[in-house]
Amino acid sequence: MEPSFVSWIRARAPATGDDCAVLPCAPWGDLLVTVDSVLDGVHLDAARHGLDVFGYKAVARGLSDIAAMGGEPLWVVLAATLTSEHTIADAQQVFLGAERAGCSIVGGDTAVGPALGVTATVIGRADAGTAWRRSGARVGDSIVATGSFGRSLPTDHHATFIARNDAAKALREQADVGAAIDVSDGLSTDLLHILTASGVGCELHADAIPRRDEATLEEALGDGEDYELLATIRPGPIPAGFTRLGEITSGDPVLVCDDARSRLRAKGWEHGA
Repeated sequence: MEPSFVSWIRARAPATGDDCAVLPCAPWGDLLVTVDSVLDGVHLDAARHGLDVFGYKAVARGLSDIAAMGGEPLWVVLAATLTSEHTIADAQQVFLGAERAGCSIVGGDTAVGPALGVTATVIGRADAGTAWRRSGARVGDSIVATGSFGRSLPTDHHATFIARNDAAKALREQADVGAAIDVSDGLSTDLLHILTASGVGCELHADAIPRRDEATLEEALGDGEDYELLATIRPGPIPAGFTRLGEITSGDPVLVCDDARSRLRAKGWEHGA
């Protein structure tokens, strides 16, 4: 359902970018705007994770989107829905968790509703016309990524991850970036988003994919919620903190595993599926 709905929105929202909306704001540059919600029982479990993690993750997801566009995060507007059973101290915990993500909170809203939910709108900036897109990959690019993949949920990585804004800044300074995305829906799914937008293929090398907590290849390709930065860069040295996972080709998307080659298929998370 989600891909078709996103396509419907894109036809009606001309400012829609990829991970963020891109809003020209001359002579200052481009504003990058993104919004994410974290819901109890969907993205986190309040009884297990604590209320501060709801604020933290909502903001960190937005910061990850800013990183995927190669931008600099500036401000957060936070909205929290709490139930009638929550106290002021509970609301403060949500806010303190959001502060911990490391971006200035400049406003927001509170409401009482049937379930706990936190929504963060994160605003950043990029020099005019320089925001990274998913459509910039070219044949010969290296596919690179931060961190490791798989088993984000059982290890609670999805609740503690640090958005890769520092890595994005270093990548911009040290490499010629073609395309980028943050891996939230799964490595295979999000890489295919780049390939589709760019009209290219790839060779993804299974033995090059760093795996979290001894994850299987299937888990590394499809578990999602990794919030790592995935990019393609023009030929050259691989910046520190990144691993080369493969290369962009003119053919089909291919997964290379133990000298066997198979078509790379999306194995990740889809909302509502």
